[in-house]
Amino acid sequence: MKVKHVWLTTIWALLWIVSGCSNDQPIIPDNKSLAITVNIKDMSLSFVDLEEAKVIETWTMNKPYTGGVLLPDNDSLLLYGKQVETVDIYSLRTGKRVTSWETGKGIVEGVLLPGSEEIAFSDQERQSVRFFLFDGKEIKEVVKTGNPLALIPNHSQLFVVSYNSKKLTKVDLESKEITSQFSIHSAATGAIIQEDKNEIWIGGHGLGSEIESYIHVYDSESGELKRKISAPIMPINLLHNNDGTFALSHGSNSLYKISDEGVIQEKITVGANPFEMTDYKDQLIVAGYDSNDIHFVTKKDLSIGKTVKVGKGPFQIIIREID
Repeated sequence: MKVKHVWLTTIWALLWIVSGCSNDQPIIPDNKSLAITVNIKDMSLSFVDLEEAKVIETWTMNKPYTGGVLLPDNDSLLLYGKQVETVDIYSLRTGKRVTSWETGKGIVEGVLLPGSEEIAFSDQERQSVRFFLFDGKEIKEVVKTGNPLALIPNHSQLFVVSYNSKKLTKVDLESKEITSQFSIHSAATGAIIQEDKNEIWIGGHGLGSEIESYIHVYDSESGELKRKISAPIMPINLLHNNDGTFALSHGSNSLYKISDEGVIQEKITVGANPFEMTDYKDQLIVAGYDSNDIHFVTKKDLSIGKTVKVGKGPFQIIIREID
C-alpha cells in the first residue's frame, strides 16, 4: 500500500507540473518591433516582426480573447474578451501569465489614458466605463454610458461611443465624471477626434437591413451633425495621423484615404472582411478577418506591399514599437 501511495503521489506531482507549464507560452524577444494580432476564430495570438514582415511566434490561448492592450513597459500584455471573466496579464519576455484582474464578463475595449498610469475599459455587461490603475485596482466606474464600445481619449476627456443607444458620452479624465452627452446615429463604431476643428468623426455598421455607408461628422462640443462623408459600405474603423484620415469599410473590403474636407483621395480593396486597421511608420496595417492575414499598405498612395498570413480571424492589432 505504501508503494502504491508513493506512486500515486508522484503521478499527481507530475500532472501538476505539466498543467502548470501548459499555461506558459513561447518567449518573445524584447528587441523586436511587433504587430500582435488577436485571432478569435482559433483563439490565438500571432507575433509579426514588423521589420521582416513575418510571424516569429504564435500563442495558442485557452480563453476567447477579443482584444488587448500593451502597457508602456513594452512587456506586459493585457488580454480581455466579452465572454472572459478576467483581464489577464502576460509577460512577453517570459511567456507567463503574471496576474489576472477579476472584472467579470463584458469587457469589449480597452485604452491607455495619456499622461497617467490608468486604463479605461468598455463594459457592455454593466453598461459602463471602468477605470483601472496599472496594478489592477479599479478606481472608478462611470455608468449611464449606454452600450459602450469605442473609447477615444484626448488630453483631458474620454469620448465614449455607444453602439446601439444612439449616444456619445464625454467623461472628464480628472474627475471621472460625465460632462455632457449628445445623440448620434445608430450602430455607431469607430471614431476619431479632429481637435483643431472641434469635430468627431464616427463610422458605423448599420442595423438590420439599413446598412451604414456614411461617416458622420459631429461638432465635438455641441453635438451638431455638421456633414456626412460617403465611405461605403460599413465604415467601422477610422484612423487619423499626419499623413491623412483613413476609413476601413468592411462591407466592401475598402480602404479610403479622405481629405479633411471629406473628399476621397484614394481607394483600394484590401483583405477579406477587414475589421482592424492601425499604423506603423509610413504604413497602415490592415487585418483581413476572413482571409486570415495582415496587409502592409503605404499611407501616401495606398499601395499594398507585403501580406502576412496570421492565425484565423484576426480581430485586433496591437503594435509594439522598439526604437
